[in-house]
Amino acid sequence: MRARAGWALGVVVAMALAGCASGGSESEVVADAGSDGRFDLSGTTIRVGTAQEQTLGIGFSYALEVLEGWGAEVQRESLTNVSGLEAMVADRIDIAARSSDELITGVSTGVDVRAIGAPVSTMHYAFIGTAEAGDLEALRGKQIAISGPGGFDTLLIRALLQDRGMDADRDVTLVPIGGSSERTAALLAGQVSAAVVFMDNWFQLQRQSESLRLIGYMEELLPGLSARAIFAEGAYLDANPQVATAIACANLEANRWVTDNKQQFVAFATERVRGADEEAVSQFYDAATEVGLFPTDPSRVLTVESYQATADLMLEQGVIDAPVDAAQVVDTSFLEEAGSQGCGTAPG
Repeated sequence: MRARAGWALGVVVAMALAGCASGGSESEVVADAGSDGRFDLSGTTIRVGTAQEQTLGIGFSYALEVLEGWGAEVQRESLTNVSGLEAMVADRIDIAARSSDELITGVSTGVDVRAIGAPVSTMHYAFIGTAEAGDLEALRGKQIAISGPGGFDTLLIRALLQDRGMDADRDVTLVPIGGSSERTAALLAGQVSAAVVFMDNWFQLQRQSESLRLIGYMEELLPGLSARAIFAEGAYLDANPQVATAIACANLEANRWVTDNKQQFVAFATERVRGADEEAVSQFYDAATEVGLFPTDPSRVLTVESYQATADLMLEQGVIDAPVDAAQVVDTSFLEEAGSQGCGTAPG
């Protein structure tokens, strides 16, 4: 950490120690991203579609800083009203970091899109309920907030209830509310008894209400599914293999940064994400590590098995009309190449 001049030596030392404890400011974290110069992306523009900045996705935010550190001009578009797939087909973006179901839906309809990485590699939802609905059996007869009939959270709820011998159409009432933030607000207002929300939302939420309970993390309740993907059209990947490998490398480097730097992660997220609470971010980090959201092993970042399980579930639940072969969805070659170059491992 840089000592700040102009004070007595004892004060300088104290401030330096305090700075190291907090993990450094956002500007210091950003300055380090991509400083290794592993790729030369000068003159390259990468148009990226993402969700709104959130603690859950701060690793991917760091990955974009890495790409900029390697010289790329990264144009970020926060997608609110359209999916990553729709924006890609409309030629608004080159790369999407969005929900896996968008990618699988695209492949099922004949669009050549492929995953080359993942902002998070396991399921990123928490299932939470009010005090009287603190476990799955207690949900009988209760209202559960969902994004909408075709939402990914709705798919997971239906599959989970079915797995536990319950019928989502008879044993509970599914209430369309909207996104994770809207579902969170509905819980706080007492409009519903349970909802699936992003894990980072849960840690913010539990600080606002003592009446809510964690039913479980979806990765533990319904394991083996994919959550999000970094994906692009096949034609783009074929025409830009160096960019694709750099993106895969940035994915691995971001995961290594997350794994090795809890304090920096907390500081970066707290400064970047509006309303983020330091303690809640710290709790999210611990839970994310526990369920393996940010692996550094290329073979765990993106797996054919998790996408196949997700595609099969989407078919079973009627979200897609035809089977999808995960080999059409997942392209691990760029992660493998990046891994062979040392991406995701400590220098030296």
